[in-house]
Amino acid sequence: MSNKQDWIYEKLNRLVKLCKATEPDQPDDKHLFQPSNIEAHDLLIQVEQRYDEMRPHEIKEIMVEANKLWKFRRKIWNGDVDWDWQSNLDSELADMIKRNEIVTAIKYYRAECKKETGTAPTLKESKHYVDKMRYPLGVPK
Repeated sequence: MSNKQDWIYEKLNRLVKLCKATEPDQPDDKHLFQPSNIEAHDLLIQVEQRYDEMRPHEIKEIMVEANKLWKFRRKIWNGDVDWDWQSNLDSELADMIKRNEIVTAIKYYRAECKKETGTAPTLKESKHYVDKMRYPLGVPK
């Protein structure tokens, strides 16, 4: 591993540990692992397995996504966001996805994040979150 790869890998490892520490004690009816926990692991694995073939913009996207996850999980860690809010949001989004109300789910996600955290994710970020719930093993091509 290069120094830069080691540095990014260590940061992502810290994110995975934070996600684990802020995971609910009991899984809910919908999730054994929360989507953000899965995403943090996915980012770590990407850097571990594909770093040498990644383009600079791909590395940047990983870092930007990791920052978003970190910011949200720190709010949970600090008690600024109630974990039940995230769990309820994911449950409502899952119901919308089952009804094939994808656009509604994206809009709902943005509005709820804005209401709870004070910051609305972009449309792209919101679509990405909903797609992660729709296709947990990756978006089909």
